[in-house]
Amino acid sequence: MSGYKHIETSIARYIAGRYRSVLEIGSGHNTHAAELIQRAGVSVTCSDLTIPAGILLVPFMILDVCAVNENITDVECIIAIRPIEEMMGPLIRFASRCDADLLVYHLGFEGYSHPHRIIDCGVPLSLYVTRQS
Repeated sequence: MSGYKHIETSIARYIAGRYRSVLEIGSGHNTHAAELIQRAGVSVTCSDLTIPAGILLVPFMILDVCAVNENITDVECIIAIRPIEEMMGPLIRFASRCDADLLVYHLGFEGYSHPHRIIDCGVPLSLYVTRQS
């Protein structure tokens, strides 16, 4: 599979077959993966520092993962597609507090030194946190 939105499509296919509730962090205007996940019947919410202008096809919330202190208890998986490195520590802590899997797609050869498992779903996904329940 190649072409437009190949990364988002591969991630969505992997997630849609494994989870019932998903939170995408830092999605900005690119809600393509979330839209595909939602079409597959999975509950999904996108988040970022601001709500993008225009028509949104998925639920969206304002969330600063670097400053959030509360937990979200009804999510099985948290995803981040191309997050900046400074978000990684807060993402790992947040996913752990929420008891949710954390799946991250890194840009190119970027990564993070925290131990993780690589999942090949057509693109390399990094699993940094595994939910306990």
